[in-house]
Amino acid sequence: MALAKEAIVLAIIGIIIGAVVGSVAFPRTTVSTTTVTTTVGGGATATVTTTVTTTAPGAAGGLQGEIPIGLAIAVSGGYAVDGPKRLKGAILAIEEFNQYLESVGAPFRFTYLHEDTGARAETAVAAFNRLVSAGVQVVVGPLATSETAAVMPIANEKHIVVISPSSTGIAAAYPNDYVFRMPPPDTAQGVALASLIYGMGYTKVAVIARDDDYGRGLAQLFQQEFEKLGGTAELLLYQINQPDYAAEVNQLSTIVSNFGADQQTAVLIIAFDTDGANILGHAAKDPVLRQVRWFGPDSMKRATFLPPEAPEEVGQFLVDVQFTGTIASIARNPITDHFEQAYKQRWGIDPTPYAYYAYDAAWIAMLSIVAAGKYDGAAVKEILPTIASHFIGATGHKLLNENGDAAFADYEIWQVVKTAEGYQFKSIGVWHFSTQQVEWFEES
Repeated sequence: MALAKEAIVLAIIGIIIGAVVGSVAFPRTTVSTTTVTTTVGGGATATVTTTVTTTAPGAAGGLQGEIPIGLAIAVSGGYAVDGPKRLKGAILAIEEFNQYLESVGAPFRFTYLHEDTGARAETAVAAFNRLVSAGVQVVVGPLATSETAAVMPIANEKHIVVISPSSTGIAAAYPNDYVFRMPPPDTAQGVALASLIYGMGYTKVAVIARDDDYGRGLAQLFQQEFEKLGGTAELLLYQINQPDYAAEVNQLSTIVSNFGADQQTAVLIIAFDTDGANILGHAAKDPVLRQVRWFGPDSMKRATFLPPEAPEEVGQFLVDVQFTGTIASIARNPITDHFEQAYKQRWGIDPTPYAYYAYDAAWIAMLSIVAAGKYDGAAVKEILPTIASHFIGATGHKLLNENGDAAFADYEIWQVVKTAEGYQFKSIGVWHFSTQQVEWFEES
């Protein structure tokens, strides 16, 4: 008879922390036993007893007191909406880890120092430098690729480990540096989008994208892969942080008109909350842009673009153009279920996609520090890939590639639909990394 998922999660987490803390952190060994009793089917009970080896501080020292985790996570600018939700994922991980450190008698706890990076490269550098000045050796964040790439030289020079929960652009993909990234890189998403769109019969695509490391990088990757397949893609890159994008939408309409605005023409939009909402608001009023199908990547699967957060006319526009996109698929497991329940209980809301990655990033940060046995960026950098390769978190297995990025992922294919409950993102298929083929759940 299967144990309840929560009991399994508690046992797994306890074993992970107990084994790591007990094996490397302290010189004197003691043994403690934790028992979890759970009610299962039919009213019966099942008990899991976990023996945890821990150590007490001795002459050799070890981890002591409060150990800071830097949270360089934007909660303003382009991430004003989703950034706070990702921050909550990281904080939840730290709170949970501390509960288990207390349960095994470890003489240290993790604390966090949050700096708002502002979703811009220059403000990210300033925020990162403040964390470095405060003595932080391990940082969860930044979020955007432009921010991550901007702090990378500092991280490499100062030996500060950076673990981004959402950077995917190629501008931050380098081997043997101090930057690690939890989601798969856009080299995979570019292929997935090109394969999806071309496979659905669209041969001409107008791409409107942010002119930053993320938007420009993914747009160029898509164009390269799409044209390999035999299609044509024209890029329209726009400057970020503008108050309005009416002129850019007019340019997009012209490109679509020149393509013919027919059944082989589509639009790919790569945007964030504020700029994306503005662009979609203008596009909803454009008769040419309403004639073609629209697509988007992971950054477009946000509640910001759906009513009630967005105007009704924008929601209806997305339904009318059958707005479809991709996002790295989360490999569900008991930790996924535990995270979703714990997040909802702690914060009163459901987690958004990259909150899962923030949670895993913080867990890997703390486990790596404990495994290193000291709070030192260089030591953490060396052990982190090994910890990640043996870690299964809310987003699944975190094996890293040669650049320190998630090594693989399938991509969920979603579409905006309107139901009796309102506007929703519906999962309609999956692009498989192993075969680079699309599996449709139903006809779309």
